[in-house]
Amino acid sequence: MRPLRQGVGSGGDIGRNRRGANRARHRREALRALASTGLVDVRPRVGATVSRPTVSEIVELFEVVAELEAFATRLACQRGRDAPVDAIVEMHTLCRQQAETRSADAYYEANTLFHRSIWIASENTVLLKQIELLNRRLSPYRRTITFNPGRTQSSEIEHETIVNALVRKDAAAAGAAMRDHVMILSEDVLHLARNLKL
Repeated sequence: MRPLRQGVGSGGDIGRNRRGANRARHRREALRALASTGLVDVRPRVGATVSRPTVSEIVELFEVVAELEAFATRLACQRGRDAPVDAIVEMHTLCRQQAETRSADAYYEANTLFHRSIWIASENTVLLKQIELLNRRLSPYRRTITFNPGRTQSSEIEHETIVNALVRKDAAAAGAAMRDHVMILSEDVLHLARNLKL
């Protein structure tokens, strides 16, 4: 048995060791959560690194998100409840207002709220979670592209088309408009990659 040093009780070392173990456990859990979203690659005995998807992987992610958001938009139309559609119209108005401020951050947040209001209106929590998961991976690219010169105005016209189809309860038109809207972002990623020579 090891003698105690002066001023250190037997519980002090144990408490410190537990806190250290808890921190390590929390770090492992956080890394696992990040790895599950694809934001981090965890390799046993090597460590964790931030993942860097290729341009083709980013485009593929946009293709999947475009289909999921189109599906959410069709479901929102089919559910046809007035309150969620009113919330979508309200978020569209907020987007237009933020576009006029020319604040990239404010517009990005309003744009996210607009899209999220449609996912919520789909009333499908599994779909909502999948879209959110994929959008976490795409958010750095969406943020870069969303407030490019001219893109905001185009985006608002596309949003208007989506909203009008939702209000008319035209699920096919609303879904197609959303798919096209999101796929344009993948084209913008390709354009950005060519300019940056990625």
